[in-house]
Formats: sequence, structure tokens, C-alpha cells
Amino acid sequence: MTAILIFAALLAGTSPASAMEGARLRSGSTCYTLFLGDKVFGATSQAVTAVEVDGKPFWDVVVHQSAPERNFDMRDHFVLDRKTLLPVHFDSQRGTQKSAKDWHHIALDFDAHGIHGVRETATETTAINVPLTEPTWEGDLWGLTFAALPLRAGGAYELPYWQYDKGFSKFVVRVVGSEDVDTPTGKVEAWVLEVTPGSQTYQYLIGKRSRQELGYSAGRASQRLSGACEG
Repeated sequence: MTAILIFAALLAGTSPASAMEGARLRSGSTCYTLFLGDKVFGATSQAVTAVEVDGKPFWDVVVHQSAPERNFDMRDHFVLDRKTLLPVHFDSQRGTQKSAKDWHHIALDFDAHGIHGVRETATETTAINVPLTEPTWEGDLWGLTFAALPLRAGGAYELPYWQYDKGFSKFVVRVVGSEDVDTPTGKVEAWVLEVTPGSQTYQYLIGKRSRQELGYSAGRASQRLSGACEG
């Protein structure tokens, strides 16, 4: 029987963070196309860079998602511990003008004891102070977080997260199979993950060797690896 990651880690006398394999991720830029059914409605670019701050290794990740027909544009920036992917800093901007109804800017810093920062909208500024009692991941970064799990056939995992709109919850991740995925550079062997962060179920494809996020689907919506970033 496959143990849930958190319980297995506790039985072993370690934290869930110690089981993560974030050092297996790779630097580079990746681009994706967003689909609703067979119709393209947007694009996502993701840049992963290995950096050091005061001699400590981190991943610097920028995810930019744009859907012009839906007037949607959002840029998320993460600084993460390179091994565990636990967040150190997060900032996000949605929209391009402060006067826009859906505009927001969020800046957060994380430590072992809490999350501290500020959220600005077109009408107000709100301080964020959230205490933490356990290792907690950033709820806005999905594919790379799942890629850092110690994925194996039949594996099942839980990771607690916090997200600025939804608060605390858990990613429940199960490895339900493997398949060869067509990519712009050829076929890639991938783990197939079933992810339930709430009532919705997502399917993620993660490269077995590269740990690259290859795409996901949820109902009619999907994101697929594309050959180049545009714009």
C-alpha cells in the first residue's frame, strides 16, 4: 500500500519538506497554449532560474498567463527553496492598469512562522499576516510543485498549501499511470497525475526524467506544451 507523503514522513521522523526533490528541476523557459475544447484562448510562459541569495540556493520562477479575448493578464513571481520548493517570496500582478476593476498587486514573504505582506486593489490596500504551524507551499504554483514530489508508480501524496484568495487547503496528488507524450521536440515519457485541490479534479503530465510540466487538463480546459513563446 502506498503511504500518503505527510504520514510517511512523520512516521520516518522527518517533515514532508524533506521528501521533496526540487533540486531535480531544471532552469529554462517553457511556453504553453491554453485551450477550451479545441479552441485556443490564451498562452502561458514559465521561466525557471537557479539563483543564490546569501549563499543559499533558490529557484526564481516567473509564470505569465495571458488570454487577450478574455481581457486577462497575470504575472506571478516566486522565490522558492531549491530543494523543498517551500516559498520564500511571492508577488503577483493581475491586469495592466490600476484603475481596472480586476487589478491587483500582491507581495508576500514567507518564513517558518508565517506569511506577511500586502494586497492592493484598485480600491483598497490590505495587510496580510497569516501564522504557520507546519511547512506550507504556495497555492498558486501547481505543476512545478507536483514535479518536485518523489513521483513513482502508484504514489500518493498530500501537501498543505495557502492561497491568497482561498486560504489553507491541501493538494492531493496520485500517480495514476504513465504515457508517452508528444511534444515539439519529440515523445517524452511522463507520469500521469490526478490532482484534487478541492472539488475539481485535474490531470497533470510530468516528464519522468526532466520533471518538466508537460500540460494539464480539467474538463474542457487544458494547457499543452507549445513550440515557442509569442509576444
